[in-house]
Amino acid sequence: MKNSFGRTQFAALNPHYSMLAIVLAFTISCRAGHAPAAIDEIAHYDTPGWAHDVAIDGDSLYVSDRQGGYLIFHGSSGWTAPKISNPVKDVISLAPHSGSPLLASRYEGLVLVSPAGKVEASLVNGDIANAAVTRGELAFAAYGSHGLVIARVGDAQLSLLSELPTPGWSHDVKLWNDRALMADWNYGLRVVDVGRPEHPVEIGVLPTAATSICISLGSWNHQTIAAVAQGHGGVSLVAFDTEGHPSLLGRHPLGLNPSDKPHPEAGGWAHGVALCANYLFVANWKRGLAILDVKDPHRPQFLRELPTRGTSLGVKAEMEPAGRILIYLADGEEGLRILRFDPRGRL
Repeated sequence: MKNSFGRTQFAALNPHYSMLAIVLAFTISCRAGHAPAAIDEIAHYDTPGWAHDVAIDGDSLYVSDRQGGYLIFHGSSGWTAPKISNPVKDVISLAPHSGSPLLASRYEGLVLVSPAGKVEASLVNGDIANAAVTRGELAFAAYGSHGLVIARVGDAQLSLLSELPTPGWSHDVKLWNDRALMADWNYGLRVVDVGRPEHPVEIGVLPTAATSICISLGSWNHQTIAAVAQGHGGVSLVAFDTEGHPSLLGRHPLGLNPSDKPHPEAGGWAHGVALCANYLFVANWKRGLAILDVKDPHRPQFLRELPTRGTSLGVKAEMEPAGRILIYLADGEEGLRILRFDPRGRL
């Protein structure tokens, strides 16, 4: 599959270009008490396989592609056609790391690749590496039934430092201070003290309404909060005390039934989340992108869904200087979609 709109499609993201190739524009019909908001799809790139996750690193955008390796888009060059590398099979997620991405692969574990896309080192534990993040010379991976795996990243080297098995199947990991937050499938959000990475210690668990899949960090009332994608359970918003113990702030079911089975052939299933300012963006499987107002996380308000043609799996969002929000949506078989959201309706 190829870029269905060509190179100028990504040039539309560069502030020096006019707003070309707008594919979709609509005004969100917000519920009472919310001002009109607008969203435009400003770019679409049909990746070689299924776009699964997105990572932002400065002015570069990394996209994991299940059948097509990974792609790197460079905003400094006008978001032109990406560099594509396919060093391992089935890249689920990735973490940028000083120009040498760390890949989470279904079949080949945790894989460190060079800036040129060549495999430099791998860490295979006989399970699926679902997600990874890096901090300095350390890598933290959500590694299926192995739980949290911590590795040291050296010069073309990956060496196991420690691991902490969890009762479920670890699907995502995020770092907050000296805590690792784990989405552990049917066993909820788990908080691990990684202040001593050689000896990680679990300190708290928040049970899930359904399937804990993905985590995004944000802030509210001068404190860190987390949004958790919970499959047919919708989304949860979570606060932490000074020790890092989690507590539920609020939930939104997204109109889903927690008793339904994962990976449905149709309908919603909250798979990815991105907190940005007062908004939560949800990659909601076959129902596309859901947008919630979480200004009050105790009472998250549903704004609107944006249907897409693919299977929405991963999402990231970042603020623009003008107060608008760029949304990067990994839309499965339909590739990467980039949208601009303006809560004021001033696109």
